[in-house]
Amino acid sequence: MNTFKPIIMAHSEGEPCIRNGHTVHFRQDTSRRKSDFARKCIAVILLHAIFLFAILAALIIGHWISEENQKFNRTSLNSTLLADAYLLESSGSFGAAASSKRTTTTTISPASDGHVEALNHRHTHLLTTSSALNNNKNKQQPPPRVVERLIPLEKKRNFTLADVFPPPPDGGFGIAEQLHAVRANKLTTDALLVPLPLYILPYHYDLKLDFSLFDSALFIRANISIFLESYGNSTEDEIQFHLGPNIKIERMRLRKDGRKFYAKTFKREESKKLGRISLRDPLEKGKYVLEMEYNMTICDEDVDGVRCSLDSSTNSSLKATSFTTKFEPTLARSFFPCWDEPGVKATFNITVKHEKKYTVLSNMPQVPENPPKRLMTWHEPMMTTVFQTTPPMSTYLLAFAIGEFVKLETRTERGIPVTVWTYPEDVMSMKFALEYAPVIFDRLEDALEIPYPLPKVDLIAARNFHVGGMENWGLIVFEFASIAYTPPITDHVNETVDRMYNEFRIGKLIAHEAAHQWFGNLVTMRDWSELFLNEGFATFYVYEMMSAERPLTTQFEYYDSLATLVQSQAEEDHRLSLVRELSTESQVESSFHPTNLYTKGCVLIRMIRDLVSDFDFKAAVRRYLRRNAYRSVSRDDLFASLPAYADHGAEQEKLNQVLEGWFVNEGVPEITLIRNYDNEMMTMSQRKTVHHEYRSFLKDRKSATRYRGTRNADDGSTLFDDTLFEGYVDRRKEKRRKHRPARRKASTPPPISPSSRRDELRKPRRVGNSQDLWTIPITYMFGSLKTSEGQVIREFWLKNRTVSFGDAEISPNQAVLVNPEWKYPYRVNYDLLNWKLLARTLHQNHLEINDKSRMQLLLDAEYFLSTSNNPHLYLYLLGYLAHETRMEVMLFGIDAVYRFIDVFKATALNKAILVFFEPVVSQMDHLLNESQVDAETASLWLVRPERLSKLYQMRCAVGLASCKNEFHTQKWARSPDEWTEDVHKQVTAVCHQLFTSPEDQVKNVQDLLESRLQSSGAQWALTVQLSACSHDQKLLRKTARAIVSTKNAAVYASALQSDFSLHYNGAFRKYLWAEIAKMSTFEKTALFSTNSTSILPASRILLHSVKTIDELQQIRGLLTNWGPLLTLHFEYLERYLLWVSSVSQGVLHQFFAADLSNF
Repeated sequence: MNTFKPIIMAHSEGEPCIRNGHTVHFRQDTSRRKSDFARKCIAVILLHAIFLFAILAALIIGHWISEENQKFNRTSLNSTLLADAYLLESSGSFGAAASSKRTTTTTISPASDGHVEALNHRHTHLLTTSSALNNNKNKQQPPPRVVERLIPLEKKRNFTLADVFPPPPDGGFGIAEQLHAVRANKLTTDALLVPLPLYILPYHYDLKLDFSLFDSALFIRANISIFLESYGNSTEDEIQFHLGPNIKIERMRLRKDGRKFYAKTFKREESKKLGRISLRDPLEKGKYVLEMEYNMTICDEDVDGVRCSLDSSTNSSLKATSFTTKFEPTLARSFFPCWDEPGVKATFNITVKHEKKYTVLSNMPQVPENPPKRLMTWHEPMMTTVFQTTPPMSTYLLAFAIGEFVKLETRTERGIPVTVWTYPEDVMSMKFALEYAPVIFDRLEDALEIPYPLPKVDLIAARNFHVGGMENWGLIVFEFASIAYTPPITDHVNETVDRMYNEFRIGKLIAHEAAHQWFGNLVTMRDWSELFLNEGFATFYVYEMMSAERPLTTQFEYYDSLATLVQSQAEEDHRLSLVRELSTESQVESSFHPTNLYTKGCVLIRMIRDLVSDFDFKAAVRRYLRRNAYRSVSRDDLFASLPAYADHGAEQEKLNQVLEGWFVNEGVPEITLIRNYDNEMMTMSQRKTVHHEYRSFLKDRKSATRYRGTRNADDGSTLFDDTLFEGYVDRRKEKRRKHRPARRKASTPPPISPSSRRDELRKPRRVGNSQDLWTIPITYMFGSLKTSEGQVIREFWLKNRTVSFGDAEISPNQAVLVNPEWKYPYRVNYDLLNWKLLARTLHQNHLEINDKSRMQLLLDAEYFLSTSNNPHLYLYLLGYLAHETRMEVMLFGIDAVYRFIDVFKATALNKAILVFFEPVVSQMDHLLNESQVDAETASLWLVRPERLSKLYQMRCAVGLASCKNEFHTQKWARSPDEWTEDVHKQVTAVCHQLFTSPEDQVKNVQDLLESRLQSSGAQWALTVQLSACSHDQKLLRKTARAIVSTKNAAVYASALQSDFSLHYNGAFRKYLWAEIAKMSTFEKTALFSTNSTSILPASRILLHSVKTIDELQQIRGLLTNWGPLLTLHFEYLERYLLWVSSVSQGVLHQFFAADLSNF
């Protein structure tokens, strides 16, 4: 039986006078008179004449309009190319311009019989000028400029100082960066997300694919039958579906109850990636089958749904050796015509024809042949693989993989086969993934009490896969390097730490994709705007599953991610709501953000658990999965499974009303506590976090905008009722319930009628409007563990802008701590005296404050105090770290202390600051040494490895003996190419020696560096970094010249923001800027992106690396016109640097002169 038998339809005798290869004709079986064709000829000729006249008029008008813009367009293009070159090319050569967007439309006209002709060629309509059309003749010119009218333009903004944000001081990679968030694919075209009509929907796809030419021609042929159901008789006479631009339809047929259902026209809308079939009669209630034969090209960078491993052999005739698919979020339409929306679920039958040397994988196992049917002889190169029918699922979860894979197989406790597929040469590196995957699946089944619903799990380590992992149901695809690991043979402590962290890293990735088999696959969000229902739960369960064997690392990484969240949510570009309207493909793609989606979603899921209790949360999650299995959901379905009320304080609040603001509001809230120490009153207020509000150098004399309250008191605050605290102890008693795990057994998907699926999709979409008011669970604590009263905790809800209340039990000399244990994701600010009381508590006995709260205090103190008018209070608080004993807290402290030293390193106060921090850095060094005896504690350093580099720099800067600068310098001078230890440690030590020693003592090292400036690669990079630490004027000039000659902005920024030194070398910076000044105006304009509508990251890093006013003035002189955006950055930096100079000579100078024992 030939699976790929084409769809054959009868020819009629009638022929049109003009055959159009660009259209598909639906011809009726009835004959036409010859005069009909004559009339058609006349009509077609008239239409062509009108069309040609319209084109001529458009060209004349376009040419007239474009004359004024030609010069500007050429300048902008050249600037863009040069800017790209500075970012991407170390040699300074320019890359080709990116391809432009295309809007393509295909129209199908009715003809005289039922045959459907080829649809391969398409009309392309470009909105362009006549000069651009002429330029198209020259292939080296960029493609014409295209205006895409359907994508709404962003509103113009009037930028102010509030829109200026320096580049983030720290990097780091968490779970999200290894997953979908790090996406190399760039959408070359954008398309509107147009919801498809609900009057007809698919319930089954029968897809037959021919992979026989995928390796030699990058080409696939396919037949598809889409089984549809129309709901009731209607006036609708159109069928719409998603259709990618790379799919060429050859034949098409629509049937109802076994008879043909005739179409009138077929039209492609490429701006929306849609296909539209217009019917001659309205749709009737009942079932239809839409059949298509089509072909497509694969491995195209513009169409990223198929990722190919290309053949690099010089003598091979093959172009590819394997491929895997990734259809999330909107790429299934690039592989087959479909209803490509997450809320539309259907079953799939898959059949693939392929060469028998290849293994083909899909979501389901192969259909066993009983008895085996031999469709070919042993020498026949082709075979056909048929897969079992899938459960109902979204199109983005369908997956394929083909290649010469080998397999490693194991099983879960319930007997589900878990198979890792890889290449023969990579088998040994898959050992840990093979061992750990069934463990995670068993844990998830135990936790959720719902069995994994498919009969198998395949994990494939793919080449050229652009994300860490993709959770296709039953066929999880990983990027090879993300899960490949070959453990060391020895048990050296460093190798043990490396092994533990690599296993932790791979385990997180496997756990995330495994959790998606329930959250996302079994139960799927109905709309991309509520993607957190997939990613938030999956990330949450990563930490739940991993805490079993790595509790310390898992907990610390969560709080480290939480810190990144609250830091980023203060900036305009990153202050996004978790649930928001997504109207284009690019908006959906960019929503896979490491912080705004993965971390924020996980944090809010954890907040739900804390508000309803762990027991009730687990029961609710099981209920949510059981109720909605094989369905699509919204957050309302989640609320329906959760307890109705939140368990916090004396008042009961509806959980859905509490959470709604957290889902739809931009950013995170901040709480401000102001105490009146005379009358025991306190005022607590909330607002949206905005970083610039606490940068005193940006404030003018007039105070910033203040929020007004909305309720009882005259000042806008709400008087607080003390009775809210009554009964607190009784209510906080732990609920003790006997719980017996339910017995689990595998089951087939329950039948869900197409009409019920349609009812799900018809529920109104609810995105919500972002505000700046949250319902916040407030907890505050006071008292001491040393007293008989102990520590007292209060809880209440903050629903208004402001609330005022009294608490007679709080002594004026007691500190009040809000949000103990950093339970909820909001920042906390205090009045200055309470900040001082908290800092004093940390100095006197830091264990009075929980370690998680100490992390939050370090984070919030930097945010609210470090750039205020009281940076000395922040400095005093950091001083307590000399007594900190917990590694997790100290890692936060390393970031804070490093950033403080870096801010003031170019001032006269630098030496005093280093002396002040010497005991702090000494304690950090002590904890580093202690961590070497415990592998899991040591692995905390690998959560963000740059912290180790920061400690190396700080211990050298403060002069600790552990720097070993003389030892490492002598060792490097003898063998400059033999790095036997940590490179960062050695280079930092050598750099410190060069900067602090007299020139005659390091003359031999300077001469060695000068001779090595002609080297290349990593050797050259280290030489440049070390040379920048020297004081030798000749060496510095040569180094600056060598750096600028690379024409690479990344090299410039790396030299200015060294990873090996905390010293400020003003002479080197002066020479570097002087060399940049010698560049042409055109190059400097591109380097700093002065003509761009947004400042490039490298330009921003360069500009904000400035440390003094004199350096800023030197940069200002590089160009005469900096443009409006960079002018704002100059104003920001000028204010900031003047503030640094002012506080270093003012409050900080007084602080060091004062008696700190009485602070």
